Amino acid sequence: MTKRYQTGSVVPDFNFMTPWSGEKNFYAGDGKKKVLFFLRYYGCRTTQLEFRDLVADQGKFYEKGAELYVVLQSAAETLRSQIEKRDVAFEIICDPEGTLYRLFDIGYMHLGHFLRGIPSGTPPRPKKFEEKLEKRLARAAELGIAHGVYEGNEQQLPAVFVVDGNQKILFAHYSEDIVDIPETDDLLKYL
Repeated sequence: MTKRYQTGSVVPDFNFMTPWSGEKNFYAGDGKKKVLFFLRYYGCRTTQLEFRDLVADQGKFYEKGAELYVVLQSAAETLRSQIEKRDVAFEIICDPEGTLYRLFDIGYMHLGHFLRGIPSGTPPRPKKFEEKLEKRLARAAELGIAHGVYEGNEQQLPAVFVVDGNQKILFAHYSEDIVDIPETDDLLKYL
């Protein structure tokens, strides 16, 4: 396991695959600030909801001169079949093998968070998580978001990083559960 990145850490450059453009380079010499979201996989209802919110908020990041990236455990074929490229201005990074999740040392949620009938010896779901998850799932249901294809590791946690033009992290957030994702307005403060 690698060391978790924190404010001031330097993130090594890496190449990535997109659903539509093939392989790209993360820094590519542009010197812009970048906001890098690690979500789960596109079939996950909470991920679809977060993705939808990012599409709605993407202009706020661009107004600040930053680039937006979203890493998903989903395969390019899955994303191409469910997302129209013209609807998304940000880069989607396909990481079905979890290479970048490992590079950034993003962990997994305890299985007990997923289970309602808690098995012996498993810590119960934290109340804060339970309430936020129920609220997000209700919102997803209102919007007609249904669970899609399962991909990657079901227990994968999200994370968010703001990186400056010199590859240094300005903000690092490793989520405690699948709905622990900073609000857009909080992230904009680092841009």
